[in-house]
Amino acid sequence: MASSFKPTGRAFALLLVVVGIILTLAVPMRALIRENHEIATLNQSVTAQQQAIDELTNRKARLQDPAYLRTIVRARLNYVFPGEIGFVVLDKETSTAINTVPGALVPNSDASWYSKLWTSTKLADQPLQKNDPLVVKSPAPTPTK
Repeated sequence: MASSFKPTGRAFALLLVVVGIILTLAVPMRALIRENHEIATLNQSVTAQQQAIDELTNRKARLQDPAYLRTIVRARLNYVFPGEIGFVVLDKETSTAINTVPGALVPNSDASWYSKLWTSTKLADQPLQKNDPLVVKSPAPTPTK
């Protein structure tokens, strides 16, 4: 016995109602999925920014510590305490020019003091270079969508 399906008006109406319900639910579901993705992206951005804030807070706390400041000053500026003797070891291979800043000289160059002063004055008027070693770089901002 082969049954043959004969579409009736009720079957067509039921099919139309089912398709209507599916279409009605599809638009809000697509918006819900898009919003959940956006929320996840924003949560990642917030987490990255919170890590940057924590890092900057730690750096601020370290910079308020006198012992840490003394360490930085001694290392970067070659400062010594009264009564101490500071030594700078110069090898024959030691270059007196800083390669990344054109014209900049380290203190052990053989140039006269007034030529060093004039060179530093000329360098001060030049715009900062992209990879200037004398500039403290801020953390890169996190991209947001």
